[in-house]
Amino acid sequence: MNKRELGGWYSKIGWKTNPFILDIQPHLIAGCREEIRELVKNINESQKYILITGPTGAGKTTVLKLISEMFSPVYLPKPPTQPEEFVGIIKGTILKPGVFDRLLKREQITIYNLADEINRKYNGKPVLFLVDEAHETNIAVLEWLRTIIDQIDGATVVIAGLPVFRETHLSRLETLKQRITLDLELNALGKDETIELIRKRIESVGGRNLEPFSYDTINEIYRRTGGFPREVIKMCNHLVHQAIERNSQAIDLSYFGKKEEIDAAIDAREVISSLTEKQRELVGIVSKTDGITPTELVRRMDLSDYKSGVHALRAINNILRRLEGLGVVSREKRGRSYKYIISPKVRSMMVDA
Repeated sequence: MNKRELGGWYSKIGWKTNPFILDIQPHLIAGCREEIRELVKNINESQKYILITGPTGAGKTTVLKLISEMFSPVYLPKPPTQPEEFVGIIKGTILKPGVFDRLLKREQITIYNLADEINRKYNGKPVLFLVDEAHETNIAVLEWLRTIIDQIDGATVVIAGLPVFRETHLSRLETLKQRITLDLELNALGKDETIELIRKRIESVGGRNLEPFSYDTINEIYRRTGGFPREVIKMCNHLVHQAIERNSQAIDLSYFGKKEEIDAAIDAREVISSLTEKQRELVGIVSKTDGITPTELVRRMDLSDYKSGVHALRAINNILRRLEGLGVVSREKRGRSYKYIISPKVRSMMVDA
């Protein structure tokens, strides 16, 4: 289908374009209202260290982008690999030399006088740093970052990464761990929040409510994605492409197969017999607890098949989403974290399996 034909399909349902392109649109964020409120409050108070963790696709980067629109931070999409890189980033942002600085030929900025130069320029005014993908950095860089931030008056740093960051980095940096005043954990959306995300996306391009998705379709999207924002958007995009191919203005359960097939897919006995070895291992661990987080699962599982703890956590989160979609496990919010439990309808069979 060419561009003109695509435009014709969008026009028929009242869309300007496809709202489910996988891009970051902070103003369309759904859920995590309490987390964002706490985050903004702590930034306004100039708290020094804030941590945001969550599995892949939970919305960490979207939250950081939302904060970027509200404040004027130094945003690092990836952490430096060497401390000296941090100097270059700061010199290219908040410490860009002006005419006055060049005339006075101020002392060259290094990792050792960076904090002093920031204090000289900002004189205690708030300075915000956002560091994404923190799990990809190394301990030495984090220690330098902590040392520099400690010396900057009015500085706040928001560090975002996968939950494994706590074990791989914070457990080895007690000085940083003890300074974190707000520890937020993002996770999948609830059903209502998933509906909110889809509705916001549709209405952002001129659409109305959830059209062309049926309510049963929305339920199936939530079941299959586990409510992880990135997966929700990807599945909606896939369904839209199918609708365009069919030249249909209605997206219903037929896009997933016959309803009887969907119902059969979640039959407990069939699900148990279809589990892979790794899924059975994970289910066996979950069934022996009254609730467990993905990070806790990583600690209990054999990680020899994975390159690193980060790879293991990503794989386990994918397995959990699949198991939740199959109705084997369910997710409950307890405090600020989400824990997985065996679904009541399959608990006894899962234990036996």
